[in-house]
Amino acid sequence: MVCNRGEIARRVIRTANHHGLETIAIYTQVDALAPHVREAKQAIYLGTNPRDYTNKEKLLQVAQDWGVDAIHPGYGFLSENEEFCSAVEAAGITWLGPTAKTLHDFALKHVAREIAEKAGVPVLSGSGLVSTAEDAVAAAEAIGYPVLLKATGGGGGRGIFLCYSKDEVLSQFHVSQKQGEQFFGNSGVFVEKFIEKAHHIEVQMFGDGQGNVVHLGERECSIQRRHQKVLEETPSPLLTDSQREELAAAAVRLGAAAHYRSAGTVEFLVDEDTKKFYFLEVNTRLQVEHGITEMVNGNVDIVEWMLRLQLPQFLAPLDLTTCTTERSGWSIEVRINGENPAKDFQPCPGTLGEVKFPTELDGVRVDSWIEAGTEISPYYDSLLAKLMVYAPTRELAVKKMKQALAGTVIKGVPNNVEFLQALVEDPRFALGDTTTKFLEGFHFTPRVVEVVLPGLQTTVQDWPGRTQLWHVGVPPSGPMDSLHHRLANALVGNASDAAALEFGLTGPTLKFHCDCLVALTGAVFDASLDGAPVTWNSSFLVKSGQELKIGQVDSSTGVRGYLAVSGGVDVPLYLGSRSTFPNGNFGGYQGRYLRPGDSLPVGPVTAVAQPTSLPAGWREKFAGAVHELSSDANTVVVGVLPGPHANPDYFTDDAVDVFYSSPYQVHYNSNRLGVRLNGPRPTWTRTDGGEGGSHPSNVHDHTYAVGTINFTGDMPVILMVDGPSLGGFVCPATIVSTELWKVGQVRPNDNIRFQEITLEQAFSAIQKTDALIAAVTSLAQGTTKVQAAEAELSALQSPTVPDMPATQAVVVRQEASEGHPGLLIRLAGDRYVQVEYGPMELDLNLRARIHCLEQQLAAANAQGLVETNAGVRSVMIEYDARQLPLPDLLTLIRKADAAIGDVAHMVLPSRIVHLPMAFEERWTAEALQKYMKSVRAEAPYLPSNIQYIANNNGLEDRDDVRRIVFEASYLVLGLGDVYLGAPCAVPVNPLHRLVTTKMNPARTFTHEGTVGIGGSYMCIYPMDSPGGYQLVGRTLPIWNSFGRAGPFTAQKPWLLEFFDQVRFFEVSEGELEGLRERFRNGQYDIDIEHKTFSMAEYNEMLASMSDEIAAWKAQQRTAMASQLQLEEESLARLEAAAAAAATDGHEVSMHGMRGPLPEEDEDDAQYDKPGLVKVSAAFTANVWDIKVSVGDTVSKDQLLMVLEAMKMESPVNAPVAGVVKALRVTQGAMTHAGQLLVVIEQQQ
Repeated sequence: MVCNRGEIARRVIRTANHHGLETIAIYTQVDALAPHVREAKQAIYLGTNPRDYTNKEKLLQVAQDWGVDAIHPGYGFLSENEEFCSAVEAAGITWLGPTAKTLHDFALKHVAREIAEKAGVPVLSGSGLVSTAEDAVAAAEAIGYPVLLKATGGGGGRGIFLCYSKDEVLSQFHVSQKQGEQFFGNSGVFVEKFIEKAHHIEVQMFGDGQGNVVHLGERECSIQRRHQKVLEETPSPLLTDSQREELAAAAVRLGAAAHYRSAGTVEFLVDEDTKKFYFLEVNTRLQVEHGITEMVNGNVDIVEWMLRLQLPQFLAPLDLTTCTTERSGWSIEVRINGENPAKDFQPCPGTLGEVKFPTELDGVRVDSWIEAGTEISPYYDSLLAKLMVYAPTRELAVKKMKQALAGTVIKGVPNNVEFLQALVEDPRFALGDTTTKFLEGFHFTPRVVEVVLPGLQTTVQDWPGRTQLWHVGVPPSGPMDSLHHRLANALVGNASDAAALEFGLTGPTLKFHCDCLVALTGAVFDASLDGAPVTWNSSFLVKSGQELKIGQVDSSTGVRGYLAVSGGVDVPLYLGSRSTFPNGNFGGYQGRYLRPGDSLPVGPVTAVAQPTSLPAGWREKFAGAVHELSSDANTVVVGVLPGPHANPDYFTDDAVDVFYSSPYQVHYNSNRLGVRLNGPRPTWTRTDGGEGGSHPSNVHDHTYAVGTINFTGDMPVILMVDGPSLGGFVCPATIVSTELWKVGQVRPNDNIRFQEITLEQAFSAIQKTDALIAAVTSLAQGTTKVQAAEAELSALQSPTVPDMPATQAVVVRQEASEGHPGLLIRLAGDRYVQVEYGPMELDLNLRARIHCLEQQLAAANAQGLVETNAGVRSVMIEYDARQLPLPDLLTLIRKADAAIGDVAHMVLPSRIVHLPMAFEERWTAEALQKYMKSVRAEAPYLPSNIQYIANNNGLEDRDDVRRIVFEASYLVLGLGDVYLGAPCAVPVNPLHRLVTTKMNPARTFTHEGTVGIGGSYMCIYPMDSPGGYQLVGRTLPIWNSFGRAGPFTAQKPWLLEFFDQVRFFEVSEGELEGLRERFRNGQYDIDIEHKTFSMAEYNEMLASMSDEIAAWKAQQRTAMASQLQLEEESLARLEAAAAAAATDGHEVSMHGMRGPLPEEDEDDAQYDKPGLVKVSAAFTANVWDIKVSVGDTVSKDQLLMVLEAMKMESPVNAPVAGVVKALRVTQGAMTHAGQLLVVIEQQQ
């Protein structure tokens, strides 16, 4: 059993597995997905307490329960714990390491010094244990300053303090005692002489416990920060061969005197001037840096030696008297840590988005525990990986390390890779001039921008965002205002797809740690650089150390601003994009809005640019398709194309006339998912949506175009860059791509007027906007002048346009004929067309035909065909008109359709996926309660969706609904029905097809994993999100962002596939909670059967059940009519209430329904008052020490408290002077990133 975690657990397991030993890993909740858990033959869950790796009693009990023969402690944790070692051996279990006596003797540094002296090993002058600060001062003055105060039980830099004076000894003595007691259970402190120009050199030894000890050479470990090693190499560049042998002999002598058993390290200080060496301590365990010793000793396996020495019954016994190794060459190791060099190496918990090591290089070894998706917790050491290289000479080893670091990519969490790259480039390192003070003379400038204050909803976005994943419900994200995002990049010379910042209403305050060219565009905000105002819509130079403060927006100019830096914001790519999707918790910086303390890495500059301003009038003249300005300053005119669903199929002609002539007011509940609008209620050409749902706005689920105006019931919503991909509502018009930026700048209560444009205008606008971006980029890069660029842009005002079809919602209509169901090709803006087959009914034969069309289009491999996105009876085709103009696309579609053969006899691959579901559980009830409280208080489907489903389908009671839900086999026809791989699935048996309306308006909140029914379709919500389906229960997660468990992969983080059949089995709420936890951790395998779906058999089933199906549909129609009448009556009451409220001066929506209210922590909200300053945690940590009390007067930058994470302490200082008004945490508590710590009443 390996009583450890991380890379050392993997290291030991690797060797043990190689030799056929049965291995047992242990893990806590935060490590459930760690590699060591899956690589061991057996993994034992310790529980939720992250500190259980040091729970001696629990570990011993586990070992006894599992019949463990031996325990390997690794390093750290309990590896040098005498008590645990003794208990293990007393239980008859082999301790793979030194004896308990050895651990005891060498754990106490003052005792270790005595043993060394007796063995004839030189020691520095020092004291015994001192009990008071005054005794420590006396010892220090006798030894001579400078001295080290050392906790006798310490290690890893804990409890060690360098003191140059009496005052420093007095101030640090009690801190050393406290750390020794806290971390090692021993408050003993002694004093030792400090060597100013010292090298830290250690010798790897191995003993058999009988007095036989060998050494495997020395390691130079002098480059340290806070007594923690940063870089190690072997051999030492300082020593001559004779000095090397003398040092090694002393280590062997000490090991033999102690009858040392197993692996250990003797550490020495070597005076650079005199070359004299002095004993420092013995590490009675396998050392972190043992790997480089293995590499220069012919790749000997020290872990294997440990196993062979003490487990001779399982492996070939180890005889040290005959062991020899060939030492040759040079090896270097660097420690890659999750620490932020820009913030004094503050620990940085978070999720890693990208991990890549150059393991393909010869002579490179990586011992690590991280991968893309790894969650770096605050509970453990910050070590992420050990990067090691080997070469015949030091010069070649240094060169290889530079190459290896250049090939190492770790993104998502701040780390020291860039710092290490600079370190190995230092000329002193090349010369081997590496004393323990090396880093004091090392100056490093990280290429990062530090977030001092994040502003409001500030995210990292790139353009065009995440593409080619719309078919599984992954939204593109990207900027809400793509025009100004692209202009910002152009002003600093970046390509349009570089990542930049988007912020709204209040901008961020940023501290630059490197020189940058920065551009600000979009709505105009107050902005200053070190107090001096900066010009908007321009780029300017920022020097390292300067602070850029972006304040409030000038609301007359919009709501969103954009900031680009030369080189771009270098966050990880996730599914091909750096854009943030906050609702999905992925992309950008940690998948979220920025927070104070975040460090944004800046990418390499690929094109040199100069400060540039956007020429006046260029945007208004050359960008977009509609340049008309409304006479009303609060109204924006936006260009649209009709379709996909317009008149006369869905809306009346009058409704469409009203749509284009009426202003629509922007609802306050608008965001990156969609911009809600208040406006006139439309009139419909249908009374209901048939099989699509009870409301006339309902249709069979189809893919939405980004920028489409979507009527969810009677309320229009412009679906934006974070919106859903698939749904069942109609869309009368779609905003063209070059006009969508305007919607990104609208404010609540602004008005939008939609103006229909032609296909020719839309195509021209794409060309002109691209030309504008290219011209600004050329200006910034200095390759053109303003006058020349403007002349070229003016010449493009009438670009060449292909011969387009008439601008109407349906651009191709093919009537049904024998063997063909009929086809419509509908416009959906200037980036999409929708191909629709057959009549408005649910027919799986039509879905099979869509599948064939997609296959034909994929085989054509046409340049400019971006993606096909299947719905129930339609497919949305995204295209790039620059490469594939609409007329060519229409020809391609017609040709592909003509090549489709008989679909009635197709056999499709179909997996049967069995999922547990808790029916009508508490999470559904919570979502409905929120809806009733914040959106709509009454409806036929409230308070119980289940009872409504029974009523709407003419069923007797809720038990009938339960029976049908669990009997049904749901065939997946589409993915992304409310985002991320959510299925749009229909029961194969028509008698299981429950029909419902969707909630009007949609809910603003649904729990991830909730199962809903809308129209005739079942959906599983993949994340917490809005939605309109009637809710029936909850199941397992169907999305896993990094694909680290179960049936998911990094390339396919969604569970379901087209034509899967989902079958539910019932479990209780408690059972479901347990299964969800196990499934997330990769410990519960769902049952997936690989089958086929025969269209012929399906059609035969329909024919045999025709009478039953007809009766069922008739029953449903009767019930639906009754429920629809109830819905109309409910809406009438709500509208009357809204009118009455409006008369009283209250702000209400079109239906009198309140939008969702932000949920605030009322306790924290009480401090949102003028003069009160909130201080929050920048990262998840333990509250190590609190230095102030309520009522204390504090000065600016005074220490308020100390947080501890990853074995490092981080101060929290007062941002202002004032009086402590409140303390929101207690000492010893865990605090989370963004949590309120202290409130200060600022001095005026």
